[in-house]
Amino acid sequence: MKETLGQRAGSLLMAGIAIVLLIPCFWQAHIQAGDLSSHLYNAWLAGQVGRGTIPGLTLAHPTTNVLADWILQALSGAIGPSWAERLLVAAAVQIFFWGAFAWIAVIQGRRPWIVVSFLAMLSYGLIFHYGFLNFYLSTGLSLCVMALLWHASWRRFYVALPVVVLAFLAHPLPLVWGIAALAYVAVARRLSDQLRILLLPTVFSVLILIQTALMILFPSVWSLDQFLNPEGLLAITGAEQFWLYGTKYLVVVAGVLLIWSALFLERIDRYDMLSDPIAHLWLLNVAALVLLPVRIQFPGYQHAFVYIPQRVSLFIAIFFCAMISGGRYGRGLTRLSVLVAAAFFTFVYVDARAMNRIEAKVTELTAGLPPGQRVVAALQDSGSERLNGLIHVGGAACWGHCFDYANYEPATAQFRIRVGRPNPAAAPTMQIVQELEKGTHIVTSEEAPLYSICPSQDPAQPFFLKKLGAGEKTCLTSLAATPQF
Repeated sequence: MKETLGQRAGSLLMAGIAIVLLIPCFWQAHIQAGDLSSHLYNAWLAGQVGRGTIPGLTLAHPTTNVLADWILQALSGAIGPSWAERLLVAAAVQIFFWGAFAWIAVIQGRRPWIVVSFLAMLSYGLIFHYGFLNFYLSTGLSLCVMALLWHASWRRFYVALPVVVLAFLAHPLPLVWGIAALAYVAVARRLSDQLRILLLPTVFSVLILIQTALMILFPSVWSLDQFLNPEGLLAITGAEQFWLYGTKYLVVVAGVLLIWSALFLERIDRYDMLSDPIAHLWLLNVAALVLLPVRIQFPGYQHAFVYIPQRVSLFIAIFFCAMISGGRYGRGLTRLSVLVAAAFFTFVYVDARAMNRIEAKVTELTAGLPPGQRVVAALQDSGSERLNGLIHVGGAACWGHCFDYANYEPATAQFRIRVGRPNPAAAPTMQIVQELEKGTHIVTSEEAPLYSICPSQDPAQPFFLKKLGAGEKTCLTSLAATPQF
């Protein structure tokens, strides 16, 4: 793939990429992506709460972190949960990928074919598999804003304005990140090369002030030790985004780092990194990852804002791709990146198939329950060192007929559904949610009967559904779901 491809060939290639990107949204019965099951379940639950059928739960009306949930609620009511999640996730993937592709193309003045494989893997990377759908969607929309306003004009501003609104409705953090990047570049363009170099340590000092303010104003957790381990070091490079359910993904990470190293060395050879705003932004994102707390407890919420390094690591990977995409390269590295991406998506398919099989068994067990029963499905994937893809399997299994009692969203006070008082559908506090997730909760008389997925001794059926009464303890079921080398 060369930059001399004709316009027609390039357009056909882009159409082919768009189609290939959709395959993981349709290759299994259910898209396995962490919190996605929770988003889908809570979209259904919000509809029930809105109709007043669940006393004790209320609906709040936040102005951000809601876009994906609104869409899921509207679509699932019209076309069902399966197609609702497929259509929204497919749209989010396309927005993320093409937003990044368009932004990098604007920067480099040409289509960045060398990073297509990396952008495709990032589209289905760590943040996607955490299921942070609003954050993910906002990142894609913010990239579209950056592509539109990289060479700003009033006409482009008016076009970008509705995209900004949608990005804010999805999640504020990626939008702030995108606007800050645009502001940095706007200032850098007005400075000489010598003054532009001084801009970098100036903004770095601002980041230190932000870290200090956050640590003083809010209960926060930060330690340098959190980066002195394999996960922390890979987060700094951005390659952490390709390490998903187990050690087999380290093969992919090694391949990515090998190619990135070659492209980075070529980038250094062009001698203009010190004055390149993209290189500055990449370094500032690395600094932000090291300086920002890993968790912040904001007032009014019952759960901290977490996974901050993993979110910033995605930004690092995107900026790194932008920085290395303008160099001279041959077909060899492009073909090698496609091979690495093929291995990545093969692993994703195998893991998604394994988790779908377990989810189908849980769904089968809960299908025979009378409507409106409380269910706890605390499953732990012992085969994965990184992600527990089974953490929200209860929401997927209960959609439409039972209640996932360990559903964490109402208890956090961060989302649309809020706990007003004890209710039949959701645990009222985060302490109870955490007990349910660990399999240590003692069922109260108000909660009984409560149905819990419990481990069995039968290898053919490693768990069963147990009806618990008052005084009994919920279960934690550990099983090797995702295959490992």
